Amino acid sequence: MTQSAAMDGGWEALHVDDAGTGAPVLLVHGQPGLGTDWELVVEDLLGDHRVLTPDRPGYGRSQQAPVSMRENADLLADMLAARAAAPAVVVGHSYGGGIAILMAAHRPEVVRGLVLLGSVGAPDSVNGFDHLLAMPHVGEVLSAAGLLTFGRVLPRLRPAARLLPSGLAERLRVGLPDERYAASVTRLGLRMCRTFVAEQRSLLAELADVEAGLGEVRAPTEVVTGTWDVIVPPAAAAEIAAAIHGAELVTVAHEGHFLARDVPHLVAGAVRRVEARVG
Repeated sequence: MTQSAAMDGGWEALHVDDAGTGAPVLLVHGQPGLGTDWELVVEDLLGDHRVLTPDRPGYGRSQQAPVSMRENADLLADMLAARAAAPAVVVGHSYGGGIAILMAAHRPEVVRGLVLLGSVGAPDSVNGFDHLLAMPHVGEVLSAAGLLTFGRVLPRLRPAARLLPSGLAERLRVGLPDERYAASVTRLGLRMCRTFVAEQRSLLAELADVEAGLGEVRAPTEVVTGTWDVIVPPAAAAEIAAAIHGAELVTVAHEGHFLARDVPHLVAGAVRRVEARVG
């Protein structure tokens, strides 16, 4: 299958890489992010799955402006239905996990199973710095500085982590972004910054709705967290798993927030375990 053409308005404006045959899986990236963040997971799943990896609104090759979390959920649900890819196992990372929860709660007909990786959705998902990033004017300045550091400086430090003592080196390896983030920030620049700030404000405005949706989820769910995740702490994953009926919590030792990059086979395994629970 081919990539979608970017058009104005509706799900048709999403750029979606749609490849493979078999049971459909939708991979929803975080904030900031791109569909290509999932490339190692896609490689693992392609042998027996149809895998859909969109660039969400405001990112990458999708041309529309950023939208709310609920609007993201509806766009992706409409896209799955229009492409005859529903119901699908939906995998959401970080901010994308909140979108996946809203899809499962409000559009259950398109969600066959749910995998949440370092997902937002509980009060512990956010902290004081998240509130600063959402403030008028202050948020724009901090986000621009943060994305510059996160996307251009920190990836260059990651290769040097191996020179440090083993424990610290491993923590930096899983905690730092890689070179792909540098390329994304350089290419998308101001647009990514504007999207990041808009989504930060949506996160704070809609987190209570996401939390309320946890009790509405009926799809088989696996919640995955790394013990070294400093962006969305493991405590948030435990809260999410406890609130979703029948959800299973998987805690991965010595891993951080970038689970799709660092343990892609584990992520693919979570998809297959959820599918097995569907029957």
